[in-house]
Amino acid sequence: MPRRLSAALCAAATALTATAFTATVVVAAGPAAAATPLRIMPLGASITWGTASTDGNGYREELRRHLADDAGIAVDFVGSQQSGNGADRDNEGHPGYRIDQVAAGTDAWIAAAKPDLVLVNAGTNDMIQNYDVVNAPARLGALVDQIRRDAPAATVLVSTLVPNRDAAVNARVSAFNAKLPALAQSKGVRLADFAANLTLADIGPDGIHPTDDGYSKLANVWYSALQPVLGAGRAWPVFRTDFGATVQQLTWTDTVQSSLNVGGYCCGLTSMESGRRAELAHGGTYALMYSGNDLSASGSYSYNRLYNVHVALTAGTTLTYWIYPQQANGASVALDLSLTDGRSLRDSGAVDQFGVRAHPQFQGEGGRLVPNQWNRVTVNLTPLAGGTVDQIRIGYDRPTGTGLFRGYVDDIDITRPAV
Repeated sequence: MPRRLSAALCAAATALTATAFTATVVVAAGPAAAATPLRIMPLGASITWGTASTDGNGYREELRRHLADDAGIAVDFVGSQQSGNGADRDNEGHPGYRIDQVAAGTDAWIAAAKPDLVLVNAGTNDMIQNYDVVNAPARLGALVDQIRRDAPAATVLVSTLVPNRDAAVNARVSAFNAKLPALAQSKGVRLADFAANLTLADIGPDGIHPTDDGYSKLANVWYSALQPVLGAGRAWPVFRTDFGATVQQLTWTDTVQSSLNVGGYCCGLTSMESGRRAELAHGGTYALMYSGNDLSASGSYSYNRLYNVHVALTAGTTLTYWIYPQQANGASVALDLSLTDGRSLRDSGAVDQFGVRAHPQFQGEGGRLVPNQWNRVTVNLTPLAGGTVDQIRIGYDRPTGTGLFRGYVDDIDITRPAV
């Protein structure tokens, strides 16, 4: 079914081609900068509303931050509900609602909010209540048709359902989810696959709603699904931080994942430090400071956890950051990525723009990283394509030599190629 994106989506993606909106949107090259805010309606039940998230925002605030801060797209969430403490609390999440109950209110909600983009997550309560489960996918398809009738210019994205800790409910969820790829293709909408990206470990103690980390993953799944819609043929930043006040804050400070023969820099410290500081920055005010003391000439390392993320990697994805080592052995430091499948950047063989392995040991050899100045590092992550980054870490790794090391890292950016 031929579809055209709305005027606001065209503004957000700048110069979209007049093309069919099937499972993939083809867009012309151009920056994604919205002149007017993109009106997004998060539509569904309690997961849309943000139930059980610590801040009440669910996935919405992190998705807004990704779009606004990472992709440069102005966003206005719309809906009759308000929840959470985020910068934009509007949504159309109705705790306890089944698909039919969401459908019953949709005409009025869309008429009032006039969305450009609708993110649909509905069906969990149908599965919990065992309500007309066999026909639930068809009812979801009818809801998509209803949204299109109500807002012909709007773009619709549909998600699969998150896992459920109740085995019987989860079996129904799995059967429902299995029908959605074909449904999405038949309706000409993109599918955001929550089920493929969350496990029961991401579900909270109530057995139904995601943990905070689970909600963060939902935000990333929506954001990834929006790349072909809003990317406008340009590279799409999937993680970006300058350590400022408005970006994702460190998940961990001074938290060692693994270490051998590395002590503290001074002042009674016993391990490698890694924390946000307003001392020296490449851009802005803040940067990540690292420090430690190499205690053995026969091999020392420390890998510290920084961010808990959920970033899918494709061929051509790049990692870029700036590093300022303050001593020669402080150059034996690099960012490391830990993937959900057990792989890591340091052991992948991936190389930087000079052909040097991204492993911190090799980054420190040969004097390529110059002490007391900012050095740019760009790594092609193609060897890790198909994987998902679970943690961003910083590592010191040096097979010989001893001594103190200290420095800064700033402006981390993970970017996928244009689609």
